[in-house]
Amino acid sequence: MQIIKGGLLTTIQDGGRFGYRNLGIPQSGTMDARARKQANWLVDNSQDAPVLECSFWGGIFRFDKRKIIALTGADMNARLNGEPCEMYRSHEVKPGDVLTLGYVSAGTRTYIALQGRPDIEVFMGSFSTYTASQFGGFKGRALIAGDSIGWESKHPKNPNRVLPEYLRPHFSTEKNIIRIVRGPEWEMLSAASQQSFEKLSYEIHRDSNRMGIRLVGEKMEMKEGFSMVSSATLPGTMQLPSNGQPIVLMYDGQTTGGYPRIGKVIEVDLGRLAQIPPQGSLRFRIVDEGDARELFLYENKKRFTI
Repeated sequence: MQIIKGGLLTTIQDGGRFGYRNLGIPQSGTMDARARKQANWLVDNSQDAPVLECSFWGGIFRFDKRKIIALTGADMNARLNGEPCEMYRSHEVKPGDVLTLGYVSAGTRTYIALQGRPDIEVFMGSFSTYTASQFGGFKGRALIAGDSIGWESKHPKNPNRVLPEYLRPHFSTEKNIIRIVRGPEWEMLSAASQQSFEKLSYEIHRDSNRMGIRLVGEKMEMKEGFSMVSSATLPGTMQLPSNGQPIVLMYDGQTTGGYPRIGKVIEVDLGRLAQIPPQGSLRFRIVDEGDARELFLYENKKRFTI
């Protein structure tokens, strides 16, 4: 596969890199895990297989061999040889075919699955790209014009799959509800901030990225005299810096931090958060850990038994 244009930020990502947080190495992996799983199901890959993650503007790709592909996630007005390329459906492409992705019209990230696996080295058990330290994926960086990636699939076979409409996401720039569980330092929030938490509306800051989603809204405050030492964090951890504007750590986020951890976005909502564009709005809803666990189990056991 030849990269004609790499888009704004196109990287190879899979289910993530696990077991190295004690070394300060984050998980990485796709920002929208559900979209990755859907794309891989459409081409008959394992759900954690590597895909291309395209952010905001997708780029142009030329195929040098027959391939089976599928697109999920954000709508980037995909075209195959100049004709509309339907999302959430498996497609067969031929040598010389060109896939073009434009600017996003709904959501923020599009996923391209190719049947098989990329002809690149696995780093610490994962294909995922971690650009901050320049390892994993393709040369540890985003794809650019002129790159060429082999994608192994000995006997491509189109499974002719279509994702049912009821499983497809519907992205919105407003009225998004993101569920969280209370974090270790929740009780150290001021009483006023605790009481108003679910009533507050926040916007996605333009400086948000794969490391963290920055939020802009009414200032929250900790109780007077609060202090803490650096502690462990995970994707979804909601930190509260001294400016009172929360940050939700994402898949390339640091493994420890000194800001209070007032909550954690539940696993099944992290992808939804990642698909809200800059200036899009959201509110939070608190759920208990039991509900979060049941939602996680439902997502992983039911959604892809089609």
